[in-house]
Amino acid sequence: MRFKVFIFLQVLFYANAIAQNENKPSYLKNHFELNGYVKFMQTFSGDLDGNIYDQSLWHNRVNTKYRINNHHEILLELRNRIMYGEAVKLDNSLKSFLDLDKGIADLSLVGGENDKFLFSGIIDRFYYKGVYGDWEWSIGRQRINWGINTFFNANDLFNAFNLTDFDYEERPGSDAIRIQKYFKNGNDLELAGAIYGDTSIVGALKYGWNFKNYDLQVLAGKYYEDYVFGGGWAGNIKNWGFKGEVSYFISDSKSAKQAASVSVSGEYILKNGKFISVGTLYSANGLRGGSSVTTSLLSFQTSAKNLMPTQWTGMLTFGGQLKELSNFAIVFLYMPEVKLGLLMPSISYSMAQNWDISLFMINVAGVMNGEPIAFANGFFRMKYSF
Repeated sequence: MRFKVFIFLQVLFYANAIAQNENKPSYLKNHFELNGYVKFMQTFSGDLDGNIYDQSLWHNRVNTKYRINNHHEILLELRNRIMYGEAVKLDNSLKSFLDLDKGIADLSLVGGENDKFLFSGIIDRFYYKGVYGDWEWSIGRQRINWGINTFFNANDLFNAFNLTDFDYEERPGSDAIRIQKYFKNGNDLELAGAIYGDTSIVGALKYGWNFKNYDLQVLAGKYYEDYVFGGGWAGNIKNWGFKGEVSYFISDSKSAKQAASVSVSGEYILKNGKFISVGTLYSANGLRGGSSVTTSLLSFQTSAKNLMPTQWTGMLTFGGQLKELSNFAIVFLYMPEVKLGLLMPSISYSMAQNWDISLFMINVAGVMNGEPIAFANGFFRMKYSF
């Protein structure tokens, strides 16, 4: 049944556009947009014991927009992946992990077997959007991004994302209703509510404004079983960019503790287009000393309450432009409670207008139970955009 629904929704949007175009040759050009990409990524993983595992990934994305008129449009975006290799064969939990759609409607499909290949398809955007004057509204599966900070977004109640999932630039979406009001002085008011497959609900109200060159926001609402209050800022202290977010969660259960999620960062622009950034994250519910996070770090299920597995995380980033068509970044994270470091260097080069190649690494090292641990993941990616 899920397969039929998945295919039906993918085909429906295209069939409608084609039907509309039969008697109006210019209809598609005026009302329909199509873009996306195809990626191939080869991964190699290794550990201190000398074991090396490979994985190959084909990744396709199709983004479509049907513009009914100047005030109404419908968006449908699809994500399809095929993966195979030794790492896929050894990870028995990968299939169930991929088959995870938290929305009220299950728009995902996973097929294949670990010992051969796995296919994963999901409709991660499917919503209607309307605009009239200073009002904007949308309903359906969409991304609601309330984050201000560059890396850790404590205010991102609806769509918090895993920092190590670098191959998913679009980030997750939610089945939600969203209403926005823009004021003439630049302030804005936003109300959003999302419902998930287990009938849990996230709903909140956010107000944003500018004060002395600082972008500020406050929010309040219901976050699953918690009440949440928070806010964020983005501005400058002399030559440094200064950003931060805080969310405070109060459980409606007397047995549960209150929790806070706080992130602060500073960024300085160097010469020749390069930059340096420092920051810290505090998650009250994060793991403390003596806990093991090595096996679950890359597949950690992120939420606004737990943006990283540990209670404290420090960050240092250096990056920018190397030459006209190439960029690089070096991200270092340190989790002091578990004495674990995460190093993520990357470099990308634009070969042609629609072709890019990239190299990424995710290296983890530290001490666990008095013993040194380390593992590395290397990624080579080619991307064609259309």
